[in-house]
Amino acid sequence: MMIAIGLVLLLAALFWTQSRYPSLNDKAVMTGTIQLEDPLSFEVLLPIEPAYPVWKKIAYTTINWLKTNKNGMIFGVLFGSAFLTLLRYVPKRAFKGRFANSVLGMAIGAPLGVCVNCAAPIAKGLYSAGARAETTLSAMMASPTMNIVVLTMLFSVMPFYLAATKIVLSVLVVLVAVPVIVRLLPQNQLTIADDDPQACLVDLSSLPADEPVHKAVLAVSMDYGRDLWFIVSRTVPLMLLAGLLGAIVATLLPLET
Repeated sequence: MMIAIGLVLLLAALFWTQSRYPSLNDKAVMTGTIQLEDPLSFEVLLPIEPAYPVWKKIAYTTINWLKTNKNGMIFGVLFGSAFLTLLRYVPKRAFKGRFANSVLGMAIGAPLGVCVNCAAPIAKGLYSAGARAETTLSAMMASPTMNIVVLTMLFSVMPFYLAATKIVLSVLVVLVAVPVIVRLLPQNQLTIADDDPQACLVDLSSLPADEPVHKAVLAVSMDYGRDLWFIVSRTVPLMLLAGLLGAIVATLLPLET
């Protein structure tokens, strides 16, 4: 388990220090002046000319969106897989109360600071590893809305009453609406199917107490490889579809309309 914890911490440290929080800080510095260079992206790889046909605008917008979100998407996939691997070795993955599980999800999601699209693989990893639906949904919603840089930007740009209202509404959604929604869902929609490849978690009682380090590293590496493929196959196609659908909407329904 300690090896899996080390993997999670390493990925988090690399992402936070090298990508996400520097990017958020740059946006905070440019607050009020930052502009999208195309309908969905801050950084354009392929400039879009007004004379381009619709299909070409959609294709270029999708590619530019992928470039803007590349780092976050890669981290989401790697981190979601690492969470799935780690939670295989954790006996207790949830609390009994729905509210407590939502608080746990917010505590996991807020520090990550990823966008909701990039948080989806992390939520998938949590859920497939046995975390409750409240935890996964709260983590996915809290990550882009409750991290410290976004909150700082919010109070810097918006009037206090508006920033406070936004935070109160976000907390209500994460800690109140999510548990209520989960309670209303049919129970069979909240249970991992028996034939799901991730339903069989590690039997902790079968693990030797004195396993050599090199065997433990190999076992965790094999688990992580399987979990990485599982997360990639389940979430990356949907993430790409999200970019394509967003590009279609942004092209056909521009903001000025």
